[in-house]
Amino acid sequence: MLFLRRLSRFIGPQRRLVGGSVLAGLIFAASGLVPPLLVRQILIWHAEGTAAENAIGLIVVALAVAFLVRALARYAYGMLSHWAAYNVQHAMMVALYRHIQTLPHRFFTDRRVGALVSRSVGDVETVEDFVAHGIPETVLAVALPTAILVALFLIYWPLALLALLPMPIIVIFGRYIFPRIRNSWGLVRKAMAGVTATVTESIAGFAVVKAFGREREQLRLVEERWRRYRDDIQRAQFFSLIPAGVIELIAGVGLILVVAVGGDLTLRGVIPVADLFVFVVYLGLIYQPVIQLAAISENIQKAMASTDRVFELLEVQSNLSDKPGATAPTSPTWSVEFDAVDFHYEPNEPVLKAVSFRAEAGELIAIVGPTGVGKTTCAHLIPRFYDVQGGAVRLSGADVRDLPLTWLRANISLVLQDVFLFAGTIHDNIAFGRPGATEAEILAAARAANVDEFANRLPDGYDSRIGERGVRLSGGQQQRISIARAILKDSSILVLDEATSSVDAETEGLIHEALDRLTRERTTLVIAHRMATVRRADRIVVLRDNTVTAAGTHDELFDRGGWYTDIIQRQELNTSWQLQSEAGRGSDGP
Repeated sequence: MLFLRRLSRFIGPQRRLVGGSVLAGLIFAASGLVPPLLVRQILIWHAEGTAAENAIGLIVVALAVAFLVRALARYAYGMLSHWAAYNVQHAMMVALYRHIQTLPHRFFTDRRVGALVSRSVGDVETVEDFVAHGIPETVLAVALPTAILVALFLIYWPLALLALLPMPIIVIFGRYIFPRIRNSWGLVRKAMAGVTATVTESIAGFAVVKAFGREREQLRLVEERWRRYRDDIQRAQFFSLIPAGVIELIAGVGLILVVAVGGDLTLRGVIPVADLFVFVVYLGLIYQPVIQLAAISENIQKAMASTDRVFELLEVQSNLSDKPGATAPTSPTWSVEFDAVDFHYEPNEPVLKAVSFRAEAGELIAIVGPTGVGKTTCAHLIPRFYDVQGGAVRLSGADVRDLPLTWLRANISLVLQDVFLFAGTIHDNIAFGRPGATEAEILAAARAANVDEFANRLPDGYDSRIGERGVRLSGGQQQRISIARAILKDSSILVLDEATSSVDAETEGLIHEALDRLTRERTTLVIAHRMATVRRADRIVVLRDNTVTAAGTHDELFDRGGWYTDIIQRQELNTSWQLQSEAGRGSDGP
């Protein structure tokens, strides 16, 4: 079975715990078979009048031992199965997260975070429940009835054969109903992923929801997702509860047959009452593990659906990996070159066409152009978040596809427009740039990025908690922490993507001070709209129509005229208008 073959990768290392759990379960079940046999012996002694003086005492001692063993086995069975399950859960979660970390950038842009969380946590927890209960119960559902049938055949095989008559009905029915149950729970897990994704997205974007007054619409969306989940789980539950009821009915039919035929045999003296007693008791026991298995079939089908979803994610292969024999250059020059680069996200929709430019070691190159021409894409191609379809991106003269990914990314610092901060402290987020950095190095990076300008005013200073994604900080404060993180990393190549695009003039000045310190003696590529950032560049590359249309210094490009000159003049006009407006407002004061 594919389901168990997949799980064996994680259950295999826990085979001793799983085996111990199954053994303890078998002992627990077997000890339950002893009391009816002991009572049978008492009935035989009574019928034959052959009981010894201390016979009942021996029976009582045997019963006490049986129940003591049963109690110990029950404890060991539960403890070992859960230890194994939690170990499997841990191993599966770690393996899943490790695999997710290897997946390319494109994978995350095509999927919702909540759906990945659902697979990484919810589906793995479902598998844990199966390992804790499903595996031992499944073994018991086979082993216990087999042991009971052997005992019944030894006592009186014709009656045992009669007891078996309803069994094939269970097998035939199971082959029909269990695929339906599994498919139903597959739909439930998908619906749960949709709920998780929608709720996660709504909570993360609460400020936008409130700002646009869309609470009612979002509530309807979440309600619809939950309604779909409710309908799917009710449908799955409908199918899941059928087997237990059917098995109860079949067990009743088997018991009626045995009582009817066995009672007649007893009255005619063919078998003793003691044997009929054991048959009746054992028939109650023989179907119990099967009924229990039917009752937990919901968990088993959930686990099968969840395992499919987990391994569907684990089997996603990254198209970005180190080439065999990839080695880092021994004496890198830290130049960056785009050599006739072609790139697209979707076929027949080019984002970059024959883009070529070069940044020498220590140079600051600015990339400018209208929205949507591929500027941010250039930033993502340098650390090889994506592979180009044509041409090459080179670092120190080597194609980035020929360099070890770990080495490549260790030597590139990114300061992106969309800053991501973790829900910790200011100190923790800066230290993320270089694990193992000393306290003095962290504080030096913070000062260089002008983080101390606001951190020292907070009650807890650098230990102040900033909330999820830094929600308690302004955009400029978040950006400065991001710059401090890059300063601490101390990489030789720096990529800045719209680092001052959405901050006020005063904050922009503080960020520019930090960037001046950060870009010193580093090869830097800056993507920016604001010309105050661009003017600092050694050279400027203009992207239009998804290709390079001009390159040169600020003065050279301005003198040529065209798009660059036009955008500079517009920004200067906007700046002049803002200054005049502020002066006008100031003259209206007292």
